[in-house]
Amino acid sequence: MQEKQLIVITKPKEEVETVTVKAFIVGFLLVIGITVAGCYSAFLRYDLIGTGHLPRCALFPIILFALVNPIWRSFFVKPLFNRNELLFIYCIVLIMTGIPGQQFSNYLYLGLVAPVYFSSPKNMPALLQYEGLNWLQYIPDWSVPSKDPRSGVITWVFEGLPDGAKIPWQPWVVPLALWTLFYLALFTSHILIASLLRKQWVEHEKLSFPLAQIPIEVADEKRLKVLGRNLLFWFGFIIPVFVYTFRALHIYFPYFPNINIYPNWGAIFQGRPFDVLNYTPFNIYFDMIGVTYLIPSDVGFSFWFFAFVFRRVQMVIRSAMGLSDHQLPLEMQTIGGLFALFAMQMWVARYYLHYVFFQGWLGIKSDQSREPLPYRQILILLSLCLLFLIFWTTSFKVAFHWSVALFAIHYIWRIMTARMVSEAGLFVFWTPSPVNFLLRFFGRDLVGAPSISGLTMVQSKFSDSATCLMPQALQAFKIAQSEGLHQGQVFKLVMASTVLSMLICHPTSIKILYTTTVPKMGWWTRSYPQGLANDFLTRMAQDLKMNTGNYLSLLAGAIATVFLGWMRWQFFWWPFHPLGFAAANAVSWFGDRYGFSMLLGWLAKVLVMWFGGIRLWHFFRPFMIGMIVGNTFVLFILLIIHFFFPTNEVVVIE
Repeated sequence: MQEKQLIVITKPKEEVETVTVKAFIVGFLLVIGITVAGCYSAFLRYDLIGTGHLPRCALFPIILFALVNPIWRSFFVKPLFNRNELLFIYCIVLIMTGIPGQQFSNYLYLGLVAPVYFSSPKNMPALLQYEGLNWLQYIPDWSVPSKDPRSGVITWVFEGLPDGAKIPWQPWVVPLALWTLFYLALFTSHILIASLLRKQWVEHEKLSFPLAQIPIEVADEKRLKVLGRNLLFWFGFIIPVFVYTFRALHIYFPYFPNINIYPNWGAIFQGRPFDVLNYTPFNIYFDMIGVTYLIPSDVGFSFWFFAFVFRRVQMVIRSAMGLSDHQLPLEMQTIGGLFALFAMQMWVARYYLHYVFFQGWLGIKSDQSREPLPYRQILILLSLCLLFLIFWTTSFKVAFHWSVALFAIHYIWRIMTARMVSEAGLFVFWTPSPVNFLLRFFGRDLVGAPSISGLTMVQSKFSDSATCLMPQALQAFKIAQSEGLHQGQVFKLVMASTVLSMLICHPTSIKILYTTTVPKMGWWTRSYPQGLANDFLTRMAQDLKMNTGNYLSLLAGAIATVFLGWMRWQFFWWPFHPLGFAAANAVSWFGDRYGFSMLLGWLAKVLVMWFGGIRLWHFFRPFMIGMIVGNTFVLFILLIIHFFFPTNEVVVIE
């Protein structure tokens, strides 16, 4: 009862900052520029300038404007942009950074031609061994520019425009218009769910939102001056700048010495069970080290322990038992953990959710300066978006219950992704494929070929979780709440930014497809169409249903997560956070890529707190912020250089 009473207290209105015309214009000019440049980078170089939840293309302009401000002030008395204007610009750009990359442009356009092109045995000889296998029959005519694998609109994407031929714009008009409605409903639903979660996570649970702290520090001129006078900040800044500059020089000039920040200890074990530990990586990601220093110690410890250590302990035990298939059972643990974690989060938020639905039912309007939208509007719009998405999916001959299942899993995992970012500050986080999970859990025959084809076609358009909009929207609302920006305006700005970026992607990406062709694109872009076709083939031709042991792994993951959560609520000293366990095995490379850096960040914080307490932690905080800012600064510069001077090697890894 006490928790319920706390929720309904009406707070007095506070003055809030509104967006200026200058911030509006600059923000949306950046959206246009980043969208065009991002599409070219994603397709031609596979440089995802907006990847992750502290996107470099959003933070870099804020850093640049903050550096220009003192110079501008010396000539014109006032700074070019004040703190609030910079934060509004950041929110406008933040929400759309993934759209000109995998979140939208790569998956949409390539995903509309690949299923058609590779439906022909000429282009995919593996089809010859499966008589009657044809996913194209289940794909509606209106959803693709052509269903003829031999038509120019399809083949020219892969084989190039013939001499004198023009880009076939017209066949794309209808499918892109309809898919834009699909994405509009999908992205709007993400932002609406973020609007619902905002108050619970920001005001009630008071999550730290570590990634949102960085633009706030950079945008505030007073804080930035304090950081600029701190030598520790510059020491932290120069480390990633120095290291990545050396690495880039080595890539462009091989005789230049290299600095290896992705070492491993090689093959030091010759046989079972410890051979699974061979080539254990010790990757160094400066931004992840810095962020881990900023988050609560139990969260940082749990992430590196479960992803980097506990995962390998399980692999050794399984290898000793004669088992070799490690990833699927571990992935099932994570899936069980994500489901359990979602249930626990909803239980914690039960009074708040009851309050939201009560307010929405009665139509009580909340203060627009404190909430993105009135609860009734959020619930109505969200319901319309969900219904549209479900019935859209059924138009691909997907059974209604499988359509509901697809989006239920999608939203559960996106909410958990948002939780990972909001509480643990993960730069990126991946979730397993919902379609693969359904096929493994229920089997191919129960789902059926039409539903498998439709689920693959629809889910392939939003399969990337490293740049999903929900965490970005929550960060924008957190920044607005902590810095006094108008929540309603932030909501409208992020919606407008999302729509504008999608619309600009259309002509930009279509032009790239026909003037470059897939074989000449970046390494990942070249492989994605064939990979999507392989998904169609594998899911329809093979029964992926799991064995009993994997069902037990799923259950064990859920039970372990509930146990970890219960222990954390019961005992203050309990060091294991359920978030770390639930994230550990979502994809095989997550712990390998970031686990060691999390260990370094956690270890730095523990030692600092041990020897000097919170005062010493604050003393070294500028050093960690310097590493994060320096990492963003140098990598964005290198992305620009790599775009104009491409190489055969990857300059920047997420």
